[in-house]
Amino acid sequence: MAVEVDTPIGGGDAVLMIHGLGGTSNTWTPVLSAFARFNTIRFDLPGSGRSHRVEGPLTIDRFAEASLRVLAANGVERAHIVAHSLGTIVAAHLAAREPKAVRSLALLGPLLAPPDAARASIRERADKARREGAAGMQAIADLLLQTSISGETKAKRPTAVAFVRESLMRQDPDGYARTCEALADAHP
Repeated sequence: MAVEVDTPIGGGDAVLMIHGLGGTSNTWTPVLSAFARFNTIRFDLPGSGRSHRVEGPLTIDRFAEASLRVLAANGVERAHIVAHSLGTIVAAHLAAREPKAVRSLALLGPLLAPPDAARASIRERADKARREGAAGMQAIADLLLQTSISGETKAKRPTAVAFVRESLMRQDPDGYARTCEALADAHP
C-alpha cells in the first residue's frame, strides 16, 4: 500500500485520512496545512492509486482491515479518523470493529451505505471501467465532473477540477471497478 506520513516538529496526535472512491492519499494534500499540528497518515486504499494490485475481492471490511494495518505499521494505537465519501463507510466499519483505535471521527460527505437506487449505477460504472479500460475511465471522469462538481467550482477553481480528473484517470481500471463493487455491496 502507498502510505505517506507527515509528522510535525514535536509530534502530535495521529490522524488517519481515508479517501473516497477514485481518490488517493493526494486527495488530502490541499487541506494538510489545517492538520499541521498532527501526525497525518494518508494512504491509498487497496485497489486505488499507487497501491499494489491485490488478489481476491475488495470489500469494506478489507479496507477497514487495511486501515488498521496502516496504523499498526506506523506504531499508532489510537488515531483521529478523517474520511470522505467511501472512506466514511470504511471509517465507520473500522470504529465498530476496533473502537479503541479511534479517538474521533470526522466524516465528510458521509454515507452508511449507498442508497439502493444508486447501487445499479455504481455497478454499471464498475462494468464500464473493467470492459473499456482507460477509455472507460475517461468517460467516467467526464460524467462525474459534469454531475458532481458545481458550475461555480468549475468556473472559479479549474485546478481543483483538473485534480479530480487526474485522480480518476490515474486509477487502475480493474482496481477502480473492484472498489466500485465494494461500495455497491456496502451495508451499514
